[in-house]
Amino acid sequence: MSKSKRSTNKVVRVTTQGFELEDGRVYSHPIPLTEEELPTIEEFQEYYDHWFYVLGNYCERETIDDCSSL
Repeated sequence: MSKSKRSTNKVVRVTTQGFELEDGRVYSHPIPLTEEELPTIEEFQEYYDHWFYVLGNYCERETIDDCSSL
């Protein structure tokens, strides 16, 4: 179940160093993971979707707050 009306990119690969999205973008983890900490692609997709939703709402709120003072 998606919390956001915006669609997120599909995670296609997760390694101890980073992850790759279906559009080819590759991102490094802020802190490398160990093999024991490495989530499955499905688990990582849930984390990615959650933070995409949280940060998207935060950015929208910041934009609204910035504009309300005009």
